[in-house]
Amino acid sequence: MAKVGGITVVDIGSYNIKSAFAERVADGFKILSYTSVKSNGMYGGQIVDALSLRASVGEALGELQTQLMKKALGGHLVVTASENFFSLELAKISKEFSKIETISPVHIQEIRKEAVKSSDIIDVIPVRYTLDDGRKVINPLSMATSKIHADIVKVKMDPLPKNELMNLFQGYVFDSVSVLHPGLVAGEGVLTENEKNRGIICLDFGYSTFKMIAYMDGMPIGYKFIPFGIEKMIKDIATVFKVSYPEAERVLFYHSNLDYEKLNENDMVEVVDFSKTKKSVKKRSISMTAYARAKEMLSLSRRSLNEILNANPSFNPIGIVITGGGASIPGISSVAGTIFNISARNGNYISSNNVIVTGAEDVMGVPAYGPLFGSYIYAYKYGRLETKPVQQTSAPAVNVQNPQQTTEEKVGESVQNGTFKKLWDFLKKLV
Repeated sequence: MAKVGGITVVDIGSYNIKSAFAERVADGFKILSYTSVKSNGMYGGQIVDALSLRASVGEALGELQTQLMKKALGGHLVVTASENFFSLELAKISKEFSKIETISPVHIQEIRKEAVKSSDIIDVIPVRYTLDDGRKVINPLSMATSKIHADIVKVKMDPLPKNELMNLFQGYVFDSVSVLHPGLVAGEGVLTENEKNRGIICLDFGYSTFKMIAYMDGMPIGYKFIPFGIEKMIKDIATVFKVSYPEAERVLFYHSNLDYEKLNENDMVEVVDFSKTKKSVKKRSISMTAYARAKEMLSLSRRSLNEILNANPSFNPIGIVITGGGASIPGISSVAGTIFNISARNGNYISSNNVIVTGAEDVMGVPAYGPLFGSYIYAYKYGRLETKPVQQTSAPAVNVQNPQQTTEEKVGESVQNGTFKKLWDFLKKLV
């Protein structure tokens, strides 16, 4: 079976796992296979059953490999998960030269390396540069200066959850692996550059968690993890109308509208209760039940936004973009706009105006796939910090596809030369 290079993305959520394999093409990535499978073992942003979650990961990777026919997955692995152990830290790195020099990719590499001083840093993003004459630029390549200051964002993650994530992929052969911040990739997948520059809030509305990321001047300035999600709305509908969770989920997404006043008072929907009896209930009643919980959760989320605003007095967002599975609930943007008192829209890959990913056009308009597409955009723009694979051991694999058996362990973070080639390619497009 021929080994395939490229990038495999695995987005692990509490409800499902979305994954894709893409090869690098001239202007981005072409997705060759993608899938979504039920996630078991993740709840509330925490791994609660590692064995069950590892089996779900194995199912996802197995489906990707099946779609690739006689080729075996390989290359680089990108993992993002609904974890609450991430944090962002804004910092500055300065570099002086003995004489005027022309900035090259080597200088950018040195700046990023300088920022990696501890094992909990999983990523470093240079977002803006100031040259010695005071000019602020986003692309310093080929510019002459004797001093350069870089505004960077350090993405941190506690070692324990990172090791737990890495253990999910024992038994699979990837050249390297990186962990990406879930909020950042969600934002990259659904926001426009204009929104990020002017100031925007991205709310990733997941099954059991919210992730809120704030952008200003093109850079992430705040992140909040909020431990509730769609599940609470589903539970309320199931309790009030005495139906199963799957039935409650069905009517929430297909027969409700959180902007319930738009529904006719007499519109009905047929449901099946626990006794397997069919009955008709008002769509407006279902919608009002979901609305009450959505209003409560979004109001609590508004408190998190206030914390970001208090920490960044100059931050004045032009709107909020909702993505994730919750963005597919009818009327959610209307409620969010009212609660946050700001313009609101639903976000998906198509709405981001990005054009560097092809090959999965049928899900580009689905908000739940925003983080998956965002992972490819993120890797293309910023490169990555990687964990290197080491010697093979006899660790058992859980996937029925029985991939080659290896173990990966962390041997330190480093910035690879290939990363800066991609960064160089991206920055050249800005000139």
